[in-house]
Parts: sequence; C-alpha cells; structure tokens
Amino acid sequence: MAHRTVPGAGPVSEAHPNYIRQFAFFPYRGPRPEEYVDPAELGRRAWFSALGQLAELAEPEDWTGSGSATRPLPILDSYVRYTHRRLVMEDKIAVTADGTHAAFNTGLLTSHAEEIFAFFRINDHENAQKWFFLAWLTESSRDLLKHFDDAPLMAEYVKTSSDLVYDWRRELKIAYDHILGDNIERFPGDLGSQPLRARQALDAAVNLTLRRLRRNHKIAIPQWYPKLGEAGAQFLMPLDLTGDGTADLALVVSAVGERAYRAHTILTLDMAYTNARLVARPDSDWLAPIAAAVPNVDDGFED
Repeated sequence: MAHRTVPGAGPVSEAHPNYIRQFAFFPYRGPRPEEYVDPAELGRRAWFSALGQLAELAEPEDWTGSGSATRPLPILDSYVRYTHRRLVMEDKIAVTADGTHAAFNTGLLTSHAEEIFAFFRINDHENAQKWFFLAWLTESSRDLLKHFDDAPLMAEYVKTSSDLVYDWRRELKIAYDHILGDNIERFPGDLGSQPLRARQALDAAVNLTLRRLRRNHKIAIPQWYPKLGEAGAQFLMPLDLTGDGTADLALVVSAVGERAYRAHTILTLDMAYTNARLVARPDSDWLAPIAAAVPNVDDGFED
C-alpha cells in the first residue's frame, strides 16, 4: 500500500532531493564498452537512454526542437527534471508502506492515453542515491498495480482557472529598470545596445500584444518557473520587437493582487518554451518547440 508523508500539496519534502539524479541512480544498460569509460560518462549515457525510452513510450511530441542544443531530447530533459522537482515540492513522490519502491507521475500519456510513471526500487548500494530506476510504466502495468493501490498524482502548477487565462482588464505595469537594465542583451539586433530604441520597441510590441489578447486569450501562455516555487505561475506574452510579424522574445507577466499584472522580465523563446511545457503543451502559433540549451545541471553530477 502506498503512502505519502503529506497528502496532496505541501511544503518542500525533506525526504527527497530536488534533483532527479540525486534522487535516483539510472543504470547504464547499453552495450558493454570495449575500453574504460569514465563513470560520469556512463551516467550521462544512462540518463539519455532513459529519456529515449520515455520518448518512445509517450505519445509523439517534438522533444528536440529547432535549436542547436548538443544534448539528446533537450526539451524532454528539462521537462523530466523540473517535473520531478515540482513533485518533490508538492510531496507527490509515492513510496510504498514498506519503503521498498517509489514512483512518480510524469504527466505524460501514451498514444492510447495511458498515464506514464517513473518506477524505482530501493538502492542496495551504500553511499549512493536512495533509489534505483527500474522503468517507465503505464497505469495498467502489473508492477505499478502490485505496489501502489493509488496511482501517484500529477504535478500541479496553477491553483485556479484564472491562472490559465489572462485578464485583459487588469492594468499592466512594466518593470523597465530590470528589463532594459539587466536583460537588454536579449533584445535582437541593434536594440541590445540602444536602450531608448529598445524601450520604444518594447512599448509598441506590448501595445500590439494587448490589442491581440482582447481578441484571442490563447496568445498569453501560462508558464511555471521552478525557482519561484508556489509563486511561479505566470504568463508568457509574445514581443514582436522588429516588426516582422513574429515573436522575438517572451514577456513574463505575474499577477499582483486582484487588479494588476507586472511585466518583470523577458525570456528568449527557448527559455519560454521550456517553462511553458511544464504546465501544458503550448497551443499557440508564436511559441513552437525550441531546444533550450540545458545548463550544466545543478543536480550534483557533471553533465
């Protein structure tokens, strides 16, 4: 029988690390190397192999994108890491009563609409991660049904339906100092070195987007930014700064109280897609899958 320390949403759990590769060991199951391979390299191969297996099991989706990231499946890579982190925050990592197995809900479906779960057993190696990755399982899997009476819950990123729909009646305040002072290098072309022109382009782009939003609420896409925790539910809005009819950057907007929004930063489109995909697959013509460059992962392993 499965149990959770805190049912439903709760504070950050002390029982599980925030980073998935500190949480569990992913074994290398590929061909035996003919010569010595550094354990860190085998760890990378194991992780990428696990991601490939998940991509094959899940319904078809573009997990590579149009960018130039050097990692295999970079969008799925980020998705799994941050989904796990959110589940830890919500105390939704399910552990059997005898403490021998654990599982979590990936939030993904197979082509036949079955939920997909990550499945682990206790790691019998000392001085290693507590859990050992076994497989990605579907909800009808014998192993999942055998060990868990209740399927692990999905991660949640919004509290109410209003978090999913931008309210154009609210006033929008723009944090010019941060956008133009700290992130101006993200502006395209010469705008990155001309703050006055950048502000003019920003104002024009925001006004255009707000006019479009009143006619199509799907333009504003919900996102979740992991470092903000429970305050991480926000909107992404397209910014056409060059006037060519396509988005150059995404404006990040957060609700402040009940009457206003605050636009406090800008993201490149690859950053925006990574954050938005956690909440849902973006249904928009301006934010397509782009391969974000996954940074040197802060999970305690060299990647």
